[in-house]
Amino acid sequence: MTIANTPAELLASSISTLASRYAEKVQAGENADTEIASIVSACKDLDALVTPPESWNDRMAMSYTISTAIALLLNWDVFQILAAQAKPTSLETLATSCGCSKSLLRCALREAVAHRMLDELSPETYALNSRSSCLLDENKAAWIHYLTDIGLVTAAYLPKYVKSINGKIPEHSHRIALQMAFNVDETFYEFLHRKDPKRGVNFDKAMQRHIKGDAQASIESVFDFSILRPGAVVVDVGGGKGHHCIRIAKKHPHLSFIIQDYEANGPSDGEDTLPEALARRVRWQRHNFHHKQPMDGADVYLLSNILMDNTVSDCNRILTNIVDAMVPNHSVLLVDDAIDTLSEDSHSAYSSSMNLHMLSCFGTLFRTQEDWLMLFSEVAGGKLSIVSSWMIDAGRMIFALRRKF
Repeated sequence: MTIANTPAELLASSISTLASRYAEKVQAGENADTEIASIVSACKDLDALVTPPESWNDRMAMSYTISTAIALLLNWDVFQILAAQAKPTSLETLATSCGCSKSLLRCALREAVAHRMLDELSPETYALNSRSSCLLDENKAAWIHYLTDIGLVTAAYLPKYVKSINGKIPEHSHRIALQMAFNVDETFYEFLHRKDPKRGVNFDKAMQRHIKGDAQASIESVFDFSILRPGAVVVDVGGGKGHHCIRIAKKHPHLSFIIQDYEANGPSDGEDTLPEALARRVRWQRHNFHHKQPMDGADVYLLSNILMDNTVSDCNRILTNIVDAMVPNHSVLLVDDAIDTLSEDSHSAYSSSMNLHMLSCFGTLFRTQEDWLMLFSEVAGGKLSIVSSWMIDAGRMIFALRRKF
């Protein structure tokens, strides 16, 4: 008599097979993203299958505790202390270095160990692992700190916010979860850079983590800036510290760049002094993109991760201001932004999480392809037309648009 395998055994067998495929691809130097996603999904299924429903629900509802623990450990510089020790470190030593009580630190450390953020090599003796070692990078740590600070606080107000809008996101500016959480009237960026500059500095560092990430394709990898005429002007609207323009300017010495932002404070960290030849071609201009675009007739206007932070009505205003400055059938508008592909791939879970984060901080969601097409068609009486588009990275789209008339 053959005994059928239980669902748990079938899943375990599937995980074993997938793990073998993963190992083979890694050894062959091939991309194993598909296998990684499948293994993670199958392990989650197995976890859910063998965990009692009440225990599972408790764990899901209390998932904020790891965010809290990471925030505490970052605030106490625990990861840097462990790195400086260069060996497994006792709770007693860590508590002395942090200046906090052992009982409080123990609580945070246990949570980190339970979620595989730290290793406990012997009772109350801790060490970094590959995951926590990533947080020794200042920019990567800043991103995680942002998520466990502003992200966690604003998320707590999301149910209240959604109730206030009756479950329907307005297309116009309105009071959002971030403003409720911190009791402010300012928008996200105004709050960070004017009301809470310390958090603003941390956020700027966090954004460098994304911009400098090796996995992120650059905009110049899909749009050929070399075809532009000598002396052509590229205007980066909302360009912040100028990460994109400085990078492109180094590759294309025949172009000039204007970086527009609220503060227009100059180069990013690590670029405090631009080489003279580069500095002659790159300048900053104070500009609020909700107002009239001061640079008429530029060859290229760049909007990178700007529209995702704004409601439909605000996006329409931002785009109209640029369209009014464009030369018909000449100027190019490059929109580099997030897109919701509505797929069921491994990216969709992260996209769903970030969608809730966007809703908390900006009162918006990632747009689908249909949403983007609708938005562009409604700008300035239909003056914009898409001439090219590229899907790059997971959940990221670049549109090239021209003014028709």
